[in-house]
Amino acid sequence: MEKHSSLYRWFWYRPVFRNLRPRLMTMILALVLPVSLVCLALSAVSVFQSRKTAYEMNQNALSFYMDNLAIRHELGDIDAVTDFPAALAPHLTLLYWNASAPDSRVYNGGTVYAAMGEGQTFKILPDGSWEEAQISFDRLKQERHFFLWEKEGQPFRVLVAFPYDFSMRNLPVWFWIAVFISLITIINCPILFSRLKKDILDPLDTMNQALSAFQDNQAYRIPPHTLAVSDDYLHLFNHFNAMAAEVQRSHEKDVKLLETEMDNLRLQVNPHMLLNSYNMIYALSESKNYATIQDYTLYLADYFRYVLRRGQQMVTVKQELEFVDNFIHIQRIRFPDRFSYIYQADEDCMSALIPPLLIENFVENAIKYALNPKEPIEIVVSVHREETEEGKINLHIAIMDTGSGIRPEVLEKLRKREPYIDEAGQKHIGIYNCLRRVELFYGDEGDIHFSSAMGGGTQVYLIIPYSLSADRFAGGEAQV
Repeated sequence: MEKHSSLYRWFWYRPVFRNLRPRLMTMILALVLPVSLVCLALSAVSVFQSRKTAYEMNQNALSFYMDNLAIRHELGDIDAVTDFPAALAPHLTLLYWNASAPDSRVYNGGTVYAAMGEGQTFKILPDGSWEEAQISFDRLKQERHFFLWEKEGQPFRVLVAFPYDFSMRNLPVWFWIAVFISLITIINCPILFSRLKKDILDPLDTMNQALSAFQDNQAYRIPPHTLAVSDDYLHLFNHFNAMAAEVQRSHEKDVKLLETEMDNLRLQVNPHMLLNSYNMIYALSESKNYATIQDYTLYLADYFRYVLRRGQQMVTVKQELEFVDNFIHIQRIRFPDRFSYIYQADEDCMSALIPPLLIENFVENAIKYALNPKEPIEIVVSVHREETEEGKINLHIAIMDTGSGIRPEVLEKLRKREPYIDEAGQKHIGIYNCLRRVELFYGDEGDIHFSSAMGGGTQVYLIIPYSLSADRFAGGEAQV
């Protein structure tokens, strides 16, 4: 904080004035400055009108005098033709006298010049003498303030050049007050804006930066501010920090619930697979096929190691496909020569992260329900990435089989994202768990489409965001 005197700090940082500062600066810039500009505009109009009035008034007075002088010349009282400018100069000195306005204000005249036709210009002095002018008569007519008298039939011309301040002397007092206030306001605008920036614009920028930082890091809080910030913004900053803390606590609670539900969804699959495995091992042992039992047991160990691991919410596509390959080995022991399996995945997709068991559940479902006792079926898995029109990159996963297809009532339940309960009351949760996990992880960004016909196979298309980093899903970033 900048060092200030005790009196300055006592006054500037008093609670009443701290609350008044932003409003005061805003009022000055929003009200006083436009009013000052209006005053300047009115003053400019006033100057123009004052100049015009003074000019016309003096023009009328001087014209009257010159017209009288021309009459005297015509009557022979003044012989300006034979003796120019000596005969005319004493009479022209009267133009130096003051001309009175209707409101009794007095204006001093300017410098008097005279010329005979297009001849040389002479300057008439106040004492009745004269001298040659160093400027032409036509050049004098280019001056800003002047009075010109010339009359047809008269041999001489007269021009009175007024000083610059001549038209300014009739301005009212309020004009100078308005000009003074306007100039002071304009001069202080940088100081007022600087103060307004500190009291309003900088705190607004701090709040905007805090909102952006909070989106990237929910642990972000606005740091403590000095008394240089008004109480309104200190109150707003404190409320933001309290709101951010509450949002973080709520999100952490949601993440814990998400992790618990994910564990439950994963564990619901295990009992079914475990019972089938016991039955298979028992059947193999009866046939004394010990080599197959050993292979089957190793595949099962890898299977349950993958399914029951904890602390890893996401797996790579490569890990998932290796797990599916392990599952296919298990099923080929159970159902030899009943199906074929192939997969195709782009190399840049192998490191992409997906929820575990996402592909395996659909492959397992195909083997469980799509096998045809008359002829083998084919199961195909395809993984590739695709960029949308908005510039986002999605991961497209397709699981297709040539099996018996899905019954219409089951397909309708899947499209509605509901678990299917058969006539015996058994709840089928395999695919529903996949739907639920995609919803938990990706929200509206994830989507699953089903296409199937009885006897025509089944096609499942998954569209999820392409991600190579687990930061999206770890530490409270998973979508709920």
